[in-house]
Amino acid sequence: MSVTSIIGTGTWGTAMAATLARVGRPVLLLGRDVSKVEALARTRRHPQQPTVELPNSFTITADPTTLADAELVLWAVPTQFTTAEVLRLAPFLPARAPILSLAKGLEQGSLRRVSEILSACLPGRPIGVLSGPCIAHEVLAGLPTCLVAAGSDAALAAATATVHSKALRLYTSTDLIGVELAGALKNVMAIAAGICDGLGLGDNLKAAVVTRGVAEMRRLGRAMGAHDSTFAGMAGVGDLLTTSYSVHGRNRALGLALARGGKANELLAASRTVAEGAWTCRAALDLGIRHAVELPIITEVDSVVWHDKPVRQALDSLLSRAPKEEDA
Repeated sequence: MSVTSIIGTGTWGTAMAATLARVGRPVLLLGRDVSKVEALARTRRHPQQPTVELPNSFTITADPTTLADAELVLWAVPTQFTTAEVLRLAPFLPARAPILSLAKGLEQGSLRRVSEILSACLPGRPIGVLSGPCIAHEVLAGLPTCLVAAGSDAALAAATATVHSKALRLYTSTDLIGVELAGALKNVMAIAAGICDGLGLGDNLKAAVVTRGVAEMRRLGRAMGAHDSTFAGMAGVGDLLTTSYSVHGRNRALGLALARGGKANELLAASRTVAEGAWTCRAALDLGIRHAVELPIITEVDSVVWHDKPVRQALDSLLSRAPKEEDA
């Protein structure tokens, strides 16, 4: 029997495991921290959402040898830990199994998307991504959502056959760069949206920040070979709206806390979840320099997160920019 192996026991990886199990798919959820994995397997409740009981029909383990039966692998490891983890698990991953990334970020230093990391570390494997509006809290609770899959033909075929259901409606895309880049960059924009909320600046300005965020994402995507239309779709606007407005959005929550006086290094160190946008903003800014693309919102988020620029000063820097024609 074919098994879908999900690597990463965060809320998103666990939510995907629960969702597939609920529709009868054979699932294995693999984590690295033995004590956490054992607790998850014993309680069948994720510590970030303890009111939801996980199905008993899927396996939760820390044993990488169990990956041998995988027909499909879903990669739910945070971006900054992906290189080390994929190198650790490479000997156990079946060569035939497509790997779909669920992560949404850019690796600092290398500036690689997660699919690029996986392709470099696992040459010759079918690689793809799943992205879109998918707040883990809602998916884990059993609420339906829609996702976009992009990547190799084999990866898309596996995603369509395994992931698509009434709970997870799937769309496909030929724009791997755009789908993945949109998923990463929207986290940075969600931090900016959270700052707007934290400062009590109202819906008008927040809408403007989100809208200009889409334009900024699209400009960088265009320079990197992505399709403009991707940023107006499920992986772009769809995901950005969810992340920027949901009370469960971890990147919005980081922006909210920053606006209320929190220090980024302290907030990130204390958080039990990963706000990918904090690390993505630095890599995205470097990509903007590489491709000669102006990224004013990302620049200010980076200044707040990594250089302790006061949030009101960052906002003033954006609002005091010279008038210009609205671009695409």
